[in-house]
Amino acid sequence: MKKDYSINKIMVFAGSYVATIIGSGFATGQEIMQFFSFYGLAGLMGAVVSLIIFAFLGAESLERGRLVKPKDSMKIYTLYTGKYVGKFLDYFVPFFLFGVFVVMISGAGATLSEYYGLNPYIGRVGMAIISLVSVFFGLDKLSGILGKIGPIIIVFTIFVGVVGLVNNFQYIPESIEFLKTAQLSKPAPNAIFSGVLYAAYNVIIIIGFLASLGGTTENRKDAILGGLLGAFSLMLAATVMFLAIFSRAEVLFAKSIPTLVIADGISPIVGKVFSIVLIMGIYSTAAPLLWQCSNRFSEDGSKKFKVSAIIITVLGLLGGLLPFDKLVGTIYPYTGYLGIVVILMVCYKVFSLKKSGKTGKDEMEKIESR
Repeated sequence: MKKDYSINKIMVFAGSYVATIIGSGFATGQEIMQFFSFYGLAGLMGAVVSLIIFAFLGAESLERGRLVKPKDSMKIYTLYTGKYVGKFLDYFVPFFLFGVFVVMISGAGATLSEYYGLNPYIGRVGMAIISLVSVFFGLDKLSGILGKIGPIIIVFTIFVGVVGLVNNFQYIPESIEFLKTAQLSKPAPNAIFSGVLYAAYNVIIIIGFLASLGGTTENRKDAILGGLLGAFSLMLAATVMFLAIFSRAEVLFAKSIPTLVIADGISPIVGKVFSIVLIMGIYSTAAPLLWQCSNRFSEDGSKKFKVSAIIITVLGLLGGLLPFDKLVGTIYPYTGYLGIVVILMVCYKVFSLKKSGKTGKDEMEKIESR
């Protein structure tokens, strides 16, 4: 019986989805700890909420991209949010993506400096060059690279999380007691809203890239299954790791890279390998961010695209010289709330398109012709 879907394409989509989101915050455990572990076992409810949102956004963005085939990844926001909000996002999203790219460059330098004692400039310049070279390969080859990196990061994260949780399982009662009196700066008043914010924060990063990626296939099942598998894999890894971090809350909540502490606790060799996985996680977000910023100004693969990529990389490297913690504090706040607005508008647009029986292709062509 002939298959009407491609396992390879689904894996590439899912892997690219996961790899794009992971970044330095996920890989180091900081995002997972703050958005889920800080709420204790209630964080499980937040994880379920994030899973539902990620599954919807992944499947929808890839499938919409398949249908409308955007030439400019930023214009998909105008399709979803309308002329006026879309105009704002048309300028804000590239700026925000560039800001996160800068954070990735700075984070690479901080990670290599903290773990290996290397000069921060080595990590910054190295990450900038690798990202630039990858973007020169074009979207197809870049997604192929990300599609292979994503599963590696997920599998290793799950392994470290499961072993860490098993090793520290007996400390969970102590962690529950610790959480009752711990003074923590939580991103949201409860676990459920924190789960919404976590997914919403990532909306700005993934929609444009996934829509462009979806445009590379004609198969509906490849797009939808790729989005669903990516969301499930991402949140499975996040859930396992958040429980592992929570199991030693009193110790790990004070660490800047809790995942690396867990990996080192398993074995120094595992710690070394995980430090490499962490760098891969930073790269897997930096490269697609650079691609999206460059694609905003020119078509993928063109000479102008490459020139744009070089200029953005140089600017990103200069911005990456700023302190990592200050960059995070400047770039990230309130983006999750903007993401919630975008999610609601995406839901409304999907409903209206379905009701009218349209795909959005004609509308997309008009938007890109302006």
